[in-house]
Amino acid sequence: MRLRGDCPVCRQKDLLHSVSFEAIPFSCNSLHPDANSAVAAPTGQFVLAFCRSCEHFFNAAFEDGRIGYTQNYENSLHFSPRFVAFVEDLAGRLSTAYALDGKTVVDIGCGKGDFLKRLCSTSGARGIGFDRSFEDNRGENVAGVEFINDWFGDAYPDVKPDFVSCRHVLEHIASPIAFLQGLRSHPGVGPSTVFYIEVPNALYTLRDMGIWDLIYEHVSYFTPHSLRTAIQEAGFEVLDQGASFGNQYLFIEAKPLQTGGDFSISGEIDALVRRFDQTYRDKVAWWRDYLAGRDPEQTVVWGAGSKGITFVNVVPLGPRISALVDVNPHKQGRFAPGTGTPVIGPESLRGRPLQSIIVMNPLYRDEVAQAANRLGLAPDIIVA
Repeated sequence: MRLRGDCPVCRQKDLLHSVSFEAIPFSCNSLHPDANSAVAAPTGQFVLAFCRSCEHFFNAAFEDGRIGYTQNYENSLHFSPRFVAFVEDLAGRLSTAYALDGKTVVDIGCGKGDFLKRLCSTSGARGIGFDRSFEDNRGENVAGVEFINDWFGDAYPDVKPDFVSCRHVLEHIASPIAFLQGLRSHPGVGPSTVFYIEVPNALYTLRDMGIWDLIYEHVSYFTPHSLRTAIQEAGFEVLDQGASFGNQYLFIEAKPLQTGGDFSISGEIDALVRRFDQTYRDKVAWWRDYLAGRDPEQTVVWGAGSKGITFVNVVPLGPRISALVDVNPHKQGRFAPGTGTPVIGPESLRGRPLQSIIVMNPLYRDEVAQAANRLGLAPDIIVA
């Protein structure tokens, strides 16, 4: 297929290609009701490209419109105590920093509504969440919070937010500048509306070899520079910028005011990209060898999100792993796209002979170790 030849952020064509896959699942977070449909899940090509002009990464083979975000899309992390602690801290910080009590908050791409409920409970704000994957009856209702099973746009001119959160959405958008410009020009958005944008950190993937984050659903992989470039190109003034959640996420806070900026490009990232293809292959080979020395029936992957789904699909012998374990009950009893690996809850491990638990995110290692101990298990616990 024809690869995209220009960067989706700065439109420049000085690109360096890196890791590629011929076929990976379109949607890691759309699990299946049975193994056969999971194995038959649609796949797409992935070619990682790096823009030397703005330090942005993207899938040059991405085909827009092939992924449908329906109620079957399940990516909530709010069943993990470690993640909930992060969200509580974030909600508290934003509530205080922007005095949200009594104000209107819009959450774009709100998922199942967990973050918006937390933010409004903490701050006393009124909240409106927009997402086509939203489902009713997911947790307790919060007074003053409502959800609309749709995307936020001009069809809702009467929605006038004081604060907009948009977490882990921008990386899914094929044209991020146009998307941000659409938010900025919404009739309800004013010059004082504050935007909080959060995305995965491409530098974590690159420097810390968080390679399991390379998935088809993510068109873009933002670095601090490319995220700032996108925000400013779309006509926003940056208020604050940083990294969070163990440097796995980037965030930026901004208002719709056009300001200029001149930020230098670092040669360090270019060098990292040149080595990345080989270090990626070396890491996958290491895991192939690790699995070759284990009984697949006594090996599980903890985490049935995008990282875990990628692991079992990409690593040779990964499809032989007996199960993916996840604390999210809405994932349990379903099957991973591509491999058909079953997703089970932690309790299903009780009394089961187990050699290894492969933990997909280092931030959850202690949480997983404590769960294994409660279940009376003593396997090797190793971070992917």
